[in-house]
Amino acid sequence: MVQKFYIETFGCQMNKNDSELMESSFRNNGFIKAESPDDAKIIVYNTCSVRQHAEDRVIARINSAKNSIRNRGGLIVVAGCMAQRTGQSLTRDKVADLVVGPYESPRIGEIIKIYLNEKNRNSFLSQNYDNFSRRINIKNVTENDKNIWHKWVTITHGCENFCSYCIVPYVRGKLISFKSESIIEYIRSLSLSGIKEITLLGQNVNQYGTDNGDIPFYKLLDKVAETEGILKINFITSHPKDFSENIISVIKDHSNISRSIHLPLQSGSDRILDLMNRQYNMKHYMKIIEKIDKELRNYSITTDLIVGFPGESEEDYSETLKYVKDIRFDDAYMYAYSPRENTPAFELEDSITRNEKIERLNKLIGIQKKISQKKLRARIDKTESMIVERISKKSDSQVMGKTFLNHPVVLPGSDQDIGKNIIIKIKSLKGATLQGIRIV
Repeated sequence: MVQKFYIETFGCQMNKNDSELMESSFRNNGFIKAESPDDAKIIVYNTCSVRQHAEDRVIARINSAKNSIRNRGGLIVVAGCMAQRTGQSLTRDKVADLVVGPYESPRIGEIIKIYLNEKNRNSFLSQNYDNFSRRINIKNVTENDKNIWHKWVTITHGCENFCSYCIVPYVRGKLISFKSESIIEYIRSLSLSGIKEITLLGQNVNQYGTDNGDIPFYKLLDKVAETEGILKINFITSHPKDFSENIISVIKDHSNISRSIHLPLQSGSDRILDLMNRQYNMKHYMKIIEKIDKELRNYSITTDLIVGFPGESEEDYSETLKYVKDIRFDDAYMYAYSPRENTPAFELEDSITRNEKIERLNKLIGIQKKISQKKLRARIDKTESMIVERISKKSDSQVMGKTFLNHPVVLPGSDQDIGKNIIIKIKSLKGATLQGIRIV
């Protein structure tokens, strides 16, 4: 009997890409996607380990569902970074029946097929290069869903920057760059299959090629932009220490590269950046911002910020607030520092109380929210291009998409518009979402 699967995804864009690859693997091995977890025999939780809260959410989710899953003879699979970090303790403690780490998750259909027949192994957590499943694979271009217009394209996997607070290098492994020829061939195949928008992915895309002598990231970006049929290209995540002027020049030269740039800052204090092992200072970061502002006529910039890092003084925190006000990010992902075991920062004295961290975070969020609102209001009466992504969550007669600056927009439309590239005019702002009308 054909088994149904369901994947629940937590965390970053890399996990979203992994879930797409897992879905292809399931389909290629004869499994059928269920409409809901209640209709599936195989439930996969694709997990995140960046913060303890992320892992706690997964455990709570599994605990609330596991009796129902097991009563119907279902299989609980934990994949992703949490599987890699906590290892076989998940199966030993009967949280999961099977654990599959990031290296092997793209062949999960094959793994589960073997497990169902033999049940002689329930842990797949290798980080050996020989066991690394190829992610740039033409077989993944199999979707026939008419509403698919976007694909994640992983260009690097793993990270060797070892920011002192970050668990990623320990769960994702060392930097691996995929061959540029394979990436370009894959993107051409995506375009021929009807894909209009792609997002190049990596823990640090700017380090592309430094591990294997391939072309640098800016040259890869240039080649990708020349691919016929691809209307919009995004890339995440960039690391400021490797963000070169050449990248800005390539963006400027190609109209199909999004002018939305994500550049994680983390802190505005040089002292804290040094403790974080970020390998740049604010002078370097501001040079990038100034170059972007000089070369790109129309752009948006987003960032990541951490408050309450061990030892962060009021002066350090004030520096972060100062630069947030000076740079005026379009949006920011903002967090209070969360200790992660087995990272260097875990050994630092956490001299700031949780309440102090939350107070600092809330003040930062308040400042950034006002800036974001002003940046969005400045788009009113602008003409923008966008690809329609989905029906609005609040109305069946409206659709949602993102502009070329990746600002969210809602406007009248139907499911027939999904995947179409349209020209719109921004008319107003409601909450944090622009409201528009279709022109073409």
